[in-house]
Amino acid sequence: MAATTSSSPPATPASAPDTAPSKSQLMGGCLSCRLLSGVGLLGAGGYVYWMARRPMKLGYYPSPGTIFQMVVGISIACWGMVILVDPVGKAYPAESKKQ
Repeated sequence: MAATTSSSPPATPASAPDTAPSKSQLMGGCLSCRLLSGVGLLGAGGYVYWMARRPMKLGYYPSPGTIFQMVVGISIACWGMVILVDPVGKAYPAESKKQ
């Protein structure tokens, strides 16, 4: 059996987009997704921070591990605030109005 070869070029898309895709907002602009994720991270960060503070309220001196746990809890809570506020694209509102 002889294999037949085609001399035609490979298929190309009919219309290729001329512009690059624009950056989408954090969480795609879905309000319920932002609320659920943001409140969940705020709660998780508060819980981690609260659990690190519990021995200190009993009179124990904080160890470096306890301080690190508190920093991680605050960081998780801040991450939740960033998701709730969604600052992507809000730094320069004048430029976004031009488009």
